[in-house]
Amino acid sequence: MGKYELVMESFFDALDYDVYYENMYALMGNIFEYGECQYSECRGVDLYILSDKVIEDFYILMGKYGKRNNIHDTDNPYIKAAHEEIRNNLDISHELDWMLMGHTEPKRRYHSRLGLFISYECGCLDLGVLTYRLIELYEWFSDQCIELCNILHEDASGQLIFEMEVMAA
Repeated sequence: MGKYELVMESFFDALDYDVYYENMYALMGNIFEYGECQYSECRGVDLYILSDKVIEDFYILMGKYGKRNNIHDTDNPYIKAAHEEIRNNLDISHELDWMLMGHTEPKRRYHSRLGLFISYECGCLDLGVLTYRLIELYEWFSDQCIELCNILHEDASGQLIFEMEVMAA
């Protein structure tokens, strides 16, 4: 079952408000391979830490792209695009804040991750919308991994062809 089908199945159980939100909480943790929720009493927010192989792979591939093209991480267009995509998808409520932490050379599993800070002060954050947006982000990271793999493969093929032409001349 794909990510979108998983959401659709969860919406069929939405008989009442409480069941709907329970389903969305459960679904948020199942979109990504790794999900952890902690409540911060001092801040009064839930902290969701989400990670997946697509996020990890994105940062590893993006790091290879940067090294190959002499681009520092702070100037890498793929990092800027990731932040912009997350901003576009997650700036949906004043009750939601986020932080993207990525590592081009991870030291442990799930080292690259997305953190969500959710406050429930006024109750205007729709978790169904958030869940849908998280699926959109998952798909975006997946698509970017494919794009980066293709670019790196083309660069490697081009470099190999160039080196073979130089050697032949």
